[in-house]
Amino acid sequence: MKKVILSLLALFMLSSFSTLFSQKKIDGKLLKEVKEWSLVGSKKKLDHITKYNEQGKKVEEIEYNSLGDQKSRVTYKYNDANKCIEEQHFDEFDKLEKTIQFEYNESGKKSLQRTILPNGKLKNTKEFEYILR
Repeated sequence: MKKVILSLLALFMLSSFSTLFSQKKIDGKLLKEVKEWSLVGSKKKLDHITKYNEQGKKVEEIEYNSLGDQKSRVTYKYNDANKCIEEQHFDEFDKLEKTIQFEYNESGKKSLQRTILPNGKLKNTKEFEYILR
């Protein structure tokens, strides 16, 4: 019983530390957003924005075309273990193109991926197998 309690305590402490260290910081401040700019001559055009949550996990990516209009957008959702469980992909008109859902095994590795179309129909499924030495 003591071993189980100590194991659970160690697992809790490890997950707490990994959450702290997974936060992206610059000069001691949490990273909220990264903007990428294309430089064409002396002109600067917004190319890409990546937004992060309080845990330092990517929650949204927006890509822009050369005119500065949205080219695509992806949003990310996470479970309590900070694993990405869903991506939603949008087109240049912010219309949903597909949703990708992820499942994980007991080791925390990705085990299943489903791609679902906007009408709710399953497009495809991928299963992941890990071969160890």
